[in-house]
Amino acid sequence: MKTLYIHRHAKSDWDSGAKNDHDRPLNSRGERDAPYMASFCKSENIALDLLLSSTANRAQSTMRFYQKALEFPESKVVLDQRIYHSDVKTMMTVLSELNDDIENVMIFGHNPTFTDLCHHLDGGFRDYLVTCTRVKIDLEIDAWKEIYGDCGIVMEHIYPKKIEERN
Repeated sequence: MKTLYIHRHAKSDWDSGAKNDHDRPLNSRGERDAPYMASFCKSENIALDLLLSSTANRAQSTMRFYQKALEFPESKVVLDQRIYHSDVKTMMTVLSELNDDIENVMIFGHNPTFTDLCHHLDGGFRDYLVTCTRVKIDLEIDAWKEIYGDCGIVMEHIYPKKIEERN
């Protein structure tokens, strides 16, 4: 079994003056929520083998908060341009190419693709991923090249407000 954590980037700043969408940074809420989620992840002692992120500034920034909180080595961080403006088919290709030594991976990227990917991997999951959402999906596969639609079960769907409501 493989475990996939799908993490939508934190809230971005539409009024930042960034020259293009790819360069748009996090806004103040994103700068608050991303480290909060990363700190929560650290408290859970989740064992991750890889952090995989879109090259977009807002996704990378979200991922870097996790890298710092988890004291994750740069050698286990991968930026993949295909994740930016991707679709489910592209994401399935990206995931199918992962090394089978990787058991638990967290990917950082964008909607609508990440919501669609969750729906694709667990046909019973119908929720929407708000900014800074993390979804844990247990995949009934032994090798990443075996990944297919409806091979997973969503085990967790969290975001900052939901965590705050639980505490």
